[in-house]
Amino acid sequence: MGEYRLRIDFLIHAFALAHALVVILSRTFDYVDDVPLTLLTILMIAIIAIRRNLQVEVIAALALLGCFIGYGLGVYGAKLIGRIIGDGTAAPTITTALVTELLGWMTYAVSLFKSQPAGMPIRYINTPMIITVAAAIMIIRITYVQLFNAPFFSSMNVWVEVRRLLSNTFAIVTLFGGCIMLVSFPSRLRVSYPKTYVLLVVLSLLLLTLVVSLFAYYNFPSGNGAVMDRNAILRLYLVMLPVCVVVFALLLLIRYVVITRMKLLDERDRRHKALYQYNTLKQQINPHFLFNSLNILDYLVEEGNCERASAFIRKLAGMYRYMLRNEAKQIVPLDEEMTFVRMYIDLLHERFAEGLSVNIRISKEAMGFLVIPCSVQMLVENATKHNIVGPQQPLTVTIADRGDMLVVSNNLQPRISGRESTGLGLKNIGQQYEDVSGRDIVVEQTKTEFIVKLPLLQAL
Repeated sequence: MGEYRLRIDFLIHAFALAHALVVILSRTFDYVDDVPLTLLTILMIAIIAIRRNLQVEVIAALALLGCFIGYGLGVYGAKLIGRIIGDGTAAPTITTALVTELLGWMTYAVSLFKSQPAGMPIRYINTPMIITVAAAIMIIRITYVQLFNAPFFSSMNVWVEVRRLLSNTFAIVTLFGGCIMLVSFPSRLRVSYPKTYVLLVVLSLLLLTLVVSLFAYYNFPSGNGAVMDRNAILRLYLVMLPVCVVVFALLLLIRYVVITRMKLLDERDRRHKALYQYNTLKQQINPHFLFNSLNILDYLVEEGNCERASAFIRKLAGMYRYMLRNEAKQIVPLDEEMTFVRMYIDLLHERFAEGLSVNIRISKEAMGFLVIPCSVQMLVENATKHNIVGPQQPLTVTIADRGDMLVVSNNLQPRISGRESTGLGLKNIGQQYEDVSGRDIVVEQTKTEFIVKLPLLQAL
């Protein structure tokens, strides 16, 4: 049996219940619950983030946002819920549980963009760093709770300072611009020198907060005639610091989500391309293809038809040369693909002396468009592989352009014996088109005909 692990949803519900119990006990025994609630919040976020293999900096950003957002929502949310339900005692308990659920699911939502599968170790996570970050966040959170409850502050003072910031566009631009610059620190610095990175970020945030505070206090650049007041500037600075930290943490998470999403899409594209190339190569270099080709070559040699044998070898070599030349390309011109297809059709005519007819009706304009390499050839191959080909039951394959699609169709006369088609080749072609252009192929089947439509792509 594998190791039993608690589900994420159960963990979130359990921590929400634990938060609610702490609030109830603190109200019962008249105890300030800041320390246990902060510790529980950081612990919940850390457990979920570590189990989902998030990086230390992302864990720190989530914990910072969780603590500050949780405090704000908890205080003002409790007042709102208290007015709604008319019970000031139950309101903090309900609010705390709801906010904990929100923070837990927020952490899980961010983890959905991770680049590593859950359960796999990554080099970014180390326990001492996480413990240090958690301890620092808890100290900051508790310190600010005490500060905001001190005579130096009041709820009115806090909102006055926040409004002072919001009224100064230059200060807001400076705040976001500075945080964007901090978030854009080179990734090599974060990975190779984590302590240096943390120190630079902390010092930069302290300096940025000072600049933003001065801009807001003096209403830079227009000015407001304010005189130097150390207590007023200090109070504004202490309010601006958590604002800068929250903005930085939020931008860090946005950057993480965007970059990780791009990596996931890029990895998906590479995986699909590798799978497509593998299946293309497997279809062309499979034993049956080589066996049939060598049998045909042997027959031509025995018949003494040296010219046909030499032409056959050149076309076979040309096919493999085309595949090797274009194996790293995502798209190729249709005229190059059709040159390759014609060589393949010539080889098929050596195998099927009678009963196979391939009609190519492509306009000159369509030849300038692009297609996935080997996609048209694979459709011709599938037609001969899954249908009867013979003088009594001739197979007719038609390749023609219709609007912005290349249509490959054949009359339907399935083989009675043989393995049933898995559709993997068509799926791979469709996925390749989806990755490259966002368009999919169209597959249609009637009682008498099988049709595949490939999008004709334009050069970027």
